[in-house]
Amino acid sequence: MRRLGIGLLLWFTIGLAATAQAQTCTITRPATINFGTVDVLLNAAVDITATISVSCTGIANRTVRVCLNLGDPNSGTVGGTRRALNGANVLNYQFYSDPGRTVKWSNWRAGGAGVEVLVPLNGSGTSTPVAVTMYGRVFAGQQTVPVGSYTANFNGTLTHQRSRYTTTGQLCPAMTTGTLAWNFGMAATVPAKCVVTSASMNFGNPSALTANIDASTNLGVACSTSLPYQVQLDGGLSGATNPVLRRMTKGAEFVTYGLYRDAARSQPWGSTLGSNTLSGTGTGLTVSVPVYGRVPPQTTPSPGIYTDTVVVTVQY
Repeated sequence: MRRLGIGLLLWFTIGLAATAQAQTCTITRPATINFGTVDVLLNAAVDITATISVSCTGIANRTVRVCLNLGDPNSGTVGGTRRALNGANVLNYQFYSDPGRTVKWSNWRAGGAGVEVLVPLNGSGTSTPVAVTMYGRVFAGQQTVPVGSYTANFNGTLTHQRSRYTTTGQLCPAMTTGTLAWNFGMAATVPAKCVVTSASMNFGNPSALTANIDASTNLGVACSTSLPYQVQLDGGLSGATNPVLRRMTKGAEFVTYGLYRDAARSQPWGSTLGSNTLSGTGTGLTVSVPVYGRVPPQTTPSPGIYTDTVVVTVQY
């Protein structure tokens, strides 16, 4: 009896699925983007820049599209200016994506426009850092902002960052999921300050000094909001200690005169703080402060031009 042995070959194939490697991106940025000292009395914009660096790892030779969203802390709005706070006080500023500071760096998730960064990966699946410039501006026209330190914190959904390989075709406005953040702070300091401007006082061309000769001029004084100040006038080039005995000179000759805080010329204006100076409280805006002058009757010196220089000092 014979047996026929048939070998049955059985096999199956295990499919080896390619593992998709997700991209991972790192955002390097300053912990605080600092505008430094912002002198609001100058009524001029203060501009700064900050560098944001983006690095990614992932599938070799791919390009990663990184979408950087920037929200609006302190009750700011997508279409509005950003607000830095010191208590209830507000300093308005903005971050932009362009050097002309016309395009607000905003948030695709809230209907604005963030910043797209394309990061090429090399054959090892890593990248060279790609630098992105953030352009900051504190706006002019904020002279009345009080003294203090102003801050804003960008964190959580305010710094939402998402990334995809460009081969997916997905663009930044569609990348709305995820919570990866690139947190940082904003800071600016408004200093206590006063600015003063002056103009000449001209007593005219009298032929004789037999009666009072009056003249006036104006100082421009601007001090930080709520800042107390005092305005001092020194004794002129003769160093007069009595504010009504200053001297305009021509060589050895002189004409005595006085400067006053009131139109009646009853309140001499000198340099002794709390006594014969002018006190005020700043509003951030320039106020016109009159200075009243008087040449009293006295012996008339020889004809000519008599002058003096008085130094104006604002103490605060």
